[in-house]
Amino acid sequence: MSHPSSQTIDLDVVREMMSHITYADHQEGQELILFALQEINEHFGWVSLEAAEIVADHLGTTVNRVYALLTFYADFRTAPRGDNFMLVCHGMSCYVAGSMRLVQSLRDRHGVSDGETTADGALTIQVVDGCLGICDRAPLVKLNQEFHGELTVETLNDLIGRLRLATSSGGAR
Repeated sequence: MSHPSSQTIDLDVVREMMSHITYADHQEGQELILFALQEINEHFGWVSLEAAEIVADHLGTTVNRVYALLTFYADFRTAPRGDNFMLVCHGMSCYVAGSMRLVQSLRDRHGVSDGETTADGALTIQVVDGCLGICDRAPLVKLNQEFHGELTVETLNDLIGRLRLATSSGGAR
């Protein structure tokens, strides 16, 4: 289970994690790099360039190779997530039902695009080209662990407004 993202990564913890990873664990170099990145990403919620450098040093490879794998796979983050996380479905049903308008509104009204976090750190957005599996409620977002469907630009903005209000008043995510 992943932990909430922290704004910083304790590099001593990364070094300790790496001390337990050896080629005996994984014979393939790329597999070993991916395992190390998964461990860091799971622990901190993201992987910094400095952490990638430690992985490269420990495994005797280049930081370019590590960073190429880090940025290739969508499951890895290279920046901390916001306090809340929103997946915007962009599958066929959601696209036809207007998910592009939702994405455009997020960009125009909230200043955040795919993979970005709002300036106040309250919300990270990720557009999913695959289907979230609730096509009858398109267009759809998943905010933290809760699905919200049949959205319009207005209802999406209301949802984000309620989220910000709950966050500012100390409410749970």
